[in-house]
Amino acid sequence: MRLDAVEAAVEWTRAESRRRGLKTITWWLGWSATPADVRDRLLELGLVPDEVPTLTGMTCTSPPPVVPDVDVRPVTTFDELLAGLVVDWDVWNVDADEHIEQRAVEEARWSPPGIGNAVRHYIAVVDDKPVGFARGIDMDQGVALFGGAVLPEARGRGVYRALVRARWEHAAERGAPLLVVQAGEMSAPVLAQLGFESHGQLQLLVDRL
Repeated sequence: MRLDAVEAAVEWTRAESRRRGLKTITWWLGWSATPADVRDRLLELGLVPDEVPTLTGMTCTSPPPVVPDVDVRPVTTFDELLAGLVVDWDVWNVDADEHIEQRAVEEARWSPPGIGNAVRHYIAVVDDKPVGFARGIDMDQGVALFGGAVLPEARGRGVYRALVRARWEHAAERGAPLLVVQAGEMSAPVLAQLGFESHGQLQLLVDRL
């Protein structure tokens, strides 16, 4: 961002977001963001740190370990997606009242994986029960990891690691063996053990309209 463009960028994003009916804007500031004082200037304009204010940019270019006894399946139907979403909602304590609304949103935008759909969903199954859920987003050079939820009773069995491995296998099958992630403080140490390299911190700011 140019030195003189911070205020103009905030003004434009606010106007455009209001036009679209959006109520919040999240700014992601990378470790190479310019100008150097962009964070301070955004705070002066009314933005506030996100609930998760800092993430770590990480990449993986070698195969993570295989995890036995955890069956990770790519989602191919909406019913499978719903089973994974139930896990996700449980882990993140989503209110039951929101389930119907979120289900409607997910069903409206659901389409099977394939041409024109870059988002992939995965469910992890142990003893015939869905216990984990994660997403991946296809990119030209690799796959971006998005989310990873494991039920409390299934933790410590390698479910999260198995979900990472499944997305690596998909990236390798595409001929783009690279995983990219913006990791939170809980997942970053686990990913480092799986061979992910850290590149820097990303700071998240929220603009509530």
